[in-house]
Amino acid sequence: TWTQRKRSVPPGPADIRVVWEKNGRALETCVPVQTHALPDGRAHALSWLQDAIRESTEYRCSVISSAGNKTSKVQVAVMRPEVAHQEKWSRELSAWRAVAGEHDRMMQSWRKAWESCSKDTL
Repeated sequence: TWTQRKRSVPPGPADIRVVWEKNGRALETCVPVQTHALPDGRAHALSWLQDAIRESTEYRCSVISSAGNKTSKVQVAVMRPEVAHQEKWSRELSAWRAVAGEHDRMMQSWRKAWESCSKDTL
């Protein structure tokens, strides 16, 4: 499963540092950060992360600067369609077994009734 998280940082000082965390651990990979200095000394910054995950994951993006810090977080939930499919199949199989069992009991009952009728006519 692929996910991409983008964080646009509001204007701030040019000394910003962006730190990404995955499930509470700082990422060691090189995460792109694009900054654009503004004439008044502030800066615009954009950072993004692309990651492959197999389980639900929390990402945090922290912007650290002399003007202050700001953190945003997002929880990415991984849905496992194969598990849901297997559970559905198991429920359907159980339902079919119950129907087949009931049908078998009904056929046995009819067979006994048929055999008793055949004995009466012989």
